[in-house]
Amino acid sequence: MDSETNEAIPNDATTIVAPSGKNHTHTVIFLHGRDDFGSDLAQYFFDSKASDGRSLAEIYPSVRWVFPTAKLQYSAQRDFEFSNSSFAEALKGEEIISQWFDVWDITTPEDKEDLMIPGLKESVGQILEIIKEEAQEIPLERIILGGISQGCATAILTLLSSGMDLGGFIGWYSWLPFQKRIECLPTGCLKSKDDDANIKNLEGTLSSLSLSATQTSSLTKTLVFMAHSRDDETVPFAQGKGLEQTIELLGHDVIWKDYEDGGHWIQPKHGVDDMVAFLEKVMAI
Repeated sequence: MDSETNEAIPNDATTIVAPSGKNHTHTVIFLHGRDDFGSDLAQYFFDSKASDGRSLAEIYPSVRWVFPTAKLQYSAQRDFEFSNSSFAEALKGEEIISQWFDVWDITTPEDKEDLMIPGLKESVGQILEIIKEEAQEIPLERIILGGISQGCATAILTLLSSGMDLGGFIGWYSWLPFQKRIECLPTGCLKSKDDDANIKNLEGTLSSLSLSATQTSSLTKTLVFMAHSRDDETVPFAQGKGLEQTIELLGHDVIWKDYEDGGHWIQPKHGVDDMVAFLEKVMAI
């Protein structure tokens, strides 16, 4: 794992904020959104404060905070948008962005779902390696995984495919890739006789991510926190609610918070307090 850094310039390293106290009791691994960096997220994540004015790092001095960075990947949607722009030449190269996987349209993520497959397979593997590294220092039940937006989408698929019972999961403003496929896992409504080649490809993707009825039904111990604001203009509220409902369908206990306002970031008045209440449940320090 990359060394700890306080650099302000965005980079592709994993950024780690070490415990400020003497002991390391827990680790939180938190994934950034699309077109962002772990180093940036580490800077502004702790700008959000609880009602007592403290950041999460100040409230939990024994926690190690890990902020991975997604690899630079080609964005098909941006390439399409920029190639049809009058500034196409000036925008050349801007279709390569930091993202956990490619997606055509977040408002309708089922469109061109095959774009998500390569990035997800690589990114899930990347996060699993980080979890395994952290587990060399502390037990899995003291590792909390989470993310925001596309980072949450990647993290939840990592949880579902890992076969691991983690200490908890925190998700903000997200959706579930392949939601309709995954909803079928407990009931077996995926039919191999389906003639659609793309559906068969997606079934193969779920299999390659180790997502199966057996796998998901065994993951009922990891308590999940999810939150979404109704005024989120990046990921529609309905997508977040659908994610929460599907995770419950798969057997997880979910603590769900919805807010009237907050945009696409941790809700300023209640967000950190709600995370603290959740962490108190799962960490029991």
